[in-house]
Amino acid sequence: MNYRAMALCLAALTAYAAAPAAADSLLGRTAAFSVLAYDEPDKPRYQGLIHTATISDEIEFGLLPEGVQNGLDVVPVIVDISANRIEIDFSPSPPGLIADATFNGYVLSFAPDCLVFNNASVDASVTTLPVANGDITIEGRTLYVNLQGLAYDRSSHVGILLDVTDCPLT
Repeated sequence: MNYRAMALCLAALTAYAAAPAAADSLLGRTAAFSVLAYDEPDKPRYQGLIHTATISDEIEFGLLPEGVQNGLDVVPVIVDISANRIEIDFSPSPPGLIADATFNGYVLSFAPDCLVFNNASVDASVTTLPVANGDITIEGRTLYVNLQGLAYDRSSHVGILLDVTDCPLT
């Protein structure tokens, strides 16, 4: 490939990466995903690696064990994020139990552009675990999904419906 063709390819990739996020949608936004467990928020029992991805039509995260901390490790899952929905699929994991803690679950942050979560709720059409809307909390552009104490197997799924909007112009 010559330098002109390489420059055109790079320009096309740069233009795609710089494309603005769709309004009222997560598509095109950057997400940071991690696992967190604590009994006291300022003293985590487990703090996983932060994984980032641009939200697209592809699967964003495939989590694998990251190393034991205080007897805990990451449960392998597949995380697929779409315009207004998050699905957590436990198919890569053998049956198990998510350890008890005040919080033991997933943290999902969206950056850098302005985004407002009006609401987040359990998608009962795909959720097979006993997760309630109260297990999902929102702080700014960050979602916390608490799954502490739940038993799961390879057929377990958690779906989360999101009502998102761009920040209002002032």
